[in-house]
Amino acid sequence: MCCKCCGETQRKVWVFGLGALFVVLGVLTVVFWPGLADSLVEDGLKLKPGTDTYDSWLEAPIPIYLSFYMFNWTNPEDIRNHDIKPNFVEMGPYVFLEKHKKENFTFFENNTVAYYERRTWWFDTERSNGTLDDLVTAAHVITATVADEMRHNRKIVKKIINFMLNNEGGELYTIKPVGEWIFDGYQDNLTDFLNLFNTTAIDIPYTRFGWLADRNGSLEYDGLFTIHTGTDDIANLGRLTHWNGKPETGFYDMPCGIVNGTTGDLFAPKMNVKEEITVFATDACRFMNLRPQGTYEANGLTATRWVGTNETLDSGENFPNQACFCDPRLEECPKTGVVECKACRDKAPIYSSFPHFYLADESYLNAVSGLNPDKSKHEFLLAIEPTTGVPVQVHGRIQINMMLEPDDDYDIYRGVQKVLMPMFWFDQYAQLTPELASKAKLAINLSSYGIIFGYSVIAFGSIFLVTGVALTVTKRWVRRPAEDEDMLATN
Repeated sequence: MCCKCCGETQRKVWVFGLGALFVVLGVLTVVFWPGLADSLVEDGLKLKPGTDTYDSWLEAPIPIYLSFYMFNWTNPEDIRNHDIKPNFVEMGPYVFLEKHKKENFTFFENNTVAYYERRTWWFDTERSNGTLDDLVTAAHVITATVADEMRHNRKIVKKIINFMLNNEGGELYTIKPVGEWIFDGYQDNLTDFLNLFNTTAIDIPYTRFGWLADRNGSLEYDGLFTIHTGTDDIANLGRLTHWNGKPETGFYDMPCGIVNGTTGDLFAPKMNVKEEITVFATDACRFMNLRPQGTYEANGLTATRWVGTNETLDSGENFPNQACFCDPRLEECPKTGVVECKACRDKAPIYSSFPHFYLADESYLNAVSGLNPDKSKHEFLLAIEPTTGVPVQVHGRIQINMMLEPDDDYDIYRGVQKVLMPMFWFDQYAQLTPELASKAKLAINLSSYGIIFGYSVIAFGSIFLVTGVALTVTKRWVRRPAEDEDMLATN
């Protein structure tokens, strides 16, 4: 359309009409876009086929590393000398690349999904400090398990057990390569005898002992998980409802035995950064509460740090509400910072703590030498972007310990010190990639981008309106012929 052919009225209609149109569109965008954007982001975060959440849940899109630090017991011959502490030298890390894949999953009408998770590990030579052939000296776990299981039996029974331990492979300690200690497992004479003996009184449910033997590539080792998909209420996303088909673990009295929290890979958006979060740790068969503490920045994202505290691994000493984590059959409950895991770990006298007894009662650290707790190295940490619930950095750090106790009925343990022996600790580490961080930033800022666009459109429309008002006031909508003659005369 030729503007020179337009009359004054037509020009006013175009200018004021376009101005009003842009202003209205801008206002509508500013008013309605935030809600629409939140709805789009929320829908993309739900666990259902076709969403980014579903794809990343099905198979972890970022590299995960599992680092093992083994404790080498350097003076086992001095264990009966109460003036000499057991000394340990940390070896490692021995780093494995870890892959997660959900399999055999079933979606239910109640907005939950049940699944198994296959975890597979590959040794990473370049990231490791040492080889899987490095030799490590540690307490003999099977002997300690047998002695602990039979500790409260009659004297005659313990005499038989003592004879068996002395003649069928019982040992105070053993020396094995790192690879056998972790995934491969090692052949053990006492284990072979107990499997041959085949008695329910002493149940050893494996043929080779290794801390993670039979676990690499296993589909069912970690159990069957049932979680909320968030399709009905996004606040429920990732919340664990059942483990192995039950809402209770069966390992602790209620309420400590409840299946609670998340598995650690899905969190609901719009998290309250002042409240604790709960994660469920299958290795300890229990949930753990983490407390918010500061922030962490990476790839343009600001995440809230949720960390393990002195409450996380307390069994009632300082936090009475967690007393149910202590087995009432125990003669003595663990002090703060250490939790008993016998029922969960095949009745072995196993206890969990943070690495190097970080945040644990000082008596554990003072009973041994060679350990040095350091918050920067040993803190359990989840850094999560709270708007989207996306984990930005993970350091899942736990130490596995074994209780060594004197017992005059067993030659192997007669006169030994009672001490919680650190066996190894691990760090499960993951870091959000820059590519995924960019997606998270887009989700966080999508509402703001729309508002900025809306105000820009309003400003653009306002220019038309202001121009129209100015032309109306100055009466310059149509140029008069006299004005053209004056301009020619001036030139």
